[in-house]
Amino acid sequence: MRSLPTACTPRPQILSLALFCWLILASSASPIQASQHCSDALGQVRIAQGEEFSGDLEILSWNIQKASNDGWAQDLAVLADEVNLAFIQEASVQAGLSNAINNSLYQTFAAGYADSSQQTGVMTLSTTSPSGQCSLTSWEPWLGTPKATSVTEFPLAGREDRLLTINLHAVNFALGLQDLRQQFRALAELLEQHQGPVILAGDLNTWSGQRQTVVDDFTNTFGLGAIAFSPDLRTKVFGRALDHIYIRGLQAQSAQAIPVTSSDHNPLRVRLALN
Repeated sequence: MRSLPTACTPRPQILSLALFCWLILASSASPIQASQHCSDALGQVRIAQGEEFSGDLEILSWNIQKASNDGWAQDLAVLADEVNLAFIQEASVQAGLSNAINNSLYQTFAAGYADSSQQTGVMTLSTTSPSGQCSLTSWEPWLGTPKATSVTEFPLAGREDRLLTINLHAVNFALGLQDLRQQFRALAELLEQHQGPVILAGDLNTWSGQRQTVVDDFTNTFGLGAIAFSPDLRTKVFGRALDHIYIRGLQAQSAQAIPVTSSDHNPLRVRLALN
């Protein structure tokens, strides 16, 4: 598995390095300011021919519960087989996800919660090198812990526009909706400026009707449609699904939620076609 850099030092086949360095220097920026800088930086780097997505895309989205349960590695190896993009939430750096996947994938990590033993966050894995990447951070108001969003951009074969992907783990422990709204509002600048297809995937913690309405209002505003699952075996709390994939400029060819015991969330596997 090939990783994006962890220091501001040039490496071959590693792109959008200036943006990465900016993120280190500007970590104190507000989510709205960070989104503005992210929007300005994406779309700037041209990529070598052959490093592009083409044809249908196989997508996986899964909250892996910090890789803390038996069987997660075996399940990930099967679930990620032949995927083009995998959006992992609660990904543990120390777990060594690369050892569980045979494919040689690029790895983009946005740091979230950390303790003395591990660093977790959201991780986007891809079969082609991203042409841009940035991270946004929100905070759990009760716990004071970070919730990460990873934004990644990919070139498309034979097209000038690009694929924008958003891997999001939503704020959860809040009495009201302000923090959840702010987390999504920080993505508005990106979606307003981006002209190509979009995938928004992750554990959105939509365990109430009000929280689902926040997500629905946001995705409707920016033309993102929800992928339906039948049978709907997504993990539910209070009867409401927590995990979602929303798309714009793509069509779902197949979609399934797969029951597992290796996490408290069932993974989602989807095949998408570009419009």
